[in-house]
Amino acid sequence: MDRSKIIITSLFFLIFLCCTHVFAQEQTAACRVLLPEIADYYEGGCKKGLADGIGKAQGTDQYEGSFKKGLPEGQGKYTWSDGTTFEGAWKKGRKEGYGVLTSHLASRDSVLSGYWIDDEYIGTEKNPYKINNKGINVLSLTLSRVGSDKDQIVVEYNRSGRPLSIYSFHVTELMGGYSTISKSDFSKTLLNVRFPFRAEIAGDAFVFDVTISQRGSWKINVNVATK
Repeated sequence: MDRSKIIITSLFFLIFLCCTHVFAQEQTAACRVLLPEIADYYEGGCKKGLADGIGKAQGTDQYEGSFKKGLPEGQGKYTWSDGTTFEGAWKKGRKEGYGVLTSHLASRDSVLSGYWIDDEYIGTEKNPYKINNKGINVLSLTLSRVGSDKDQIVVEYNRSGRPLSIYSFHVTELMGGYSTISKSDFSKTLLNVRFPFRAEIAGDAFVFDVTISQRGSWKINVNVATK
């Protein structure tokens, strides 16, 4: 190939690179990603000016997968600047559902697989809690997560919707643990709970066995049969 053809080929290649770069910049500007850590560059599906569909975004971190309304949603792989990756389900830019988190340590990789709710790991079970067993006197057992600022479990006891005092109360730890029990007339509170937590809890007229995987402040309402 003579010198003139080499020059022409090189010019075409440079023009192609410039056009590709300009196109990528225009696409990023026209289609925004709302997560600042991956908002510098984007290519992929777009809807109403926001990343939507399958795409790839980069910034200090990078993400490749499904987007909705400018945020990772659906299946995708996120890579942090330190090399840590999460591959799995996303919702509104947060881990939500099943996935695998891989951290690259000095000596080995640390792999954590299981389920996430609102960016928080809850364990290998999909549901944040499980009722393993309850006594025949227990009509219903309702568990609800009421906050994330404290690791505690409040147990309340009622009959036909009427709160009852709890006099006898015993906890047999089967997994995890707690530091102490705070007592009042109508409730007992397990403080500084270490999750995942499983215990058999017995009171005046009830006994049940539950597992709670997700950290936070939980309330257990025990409804017992009438005498």
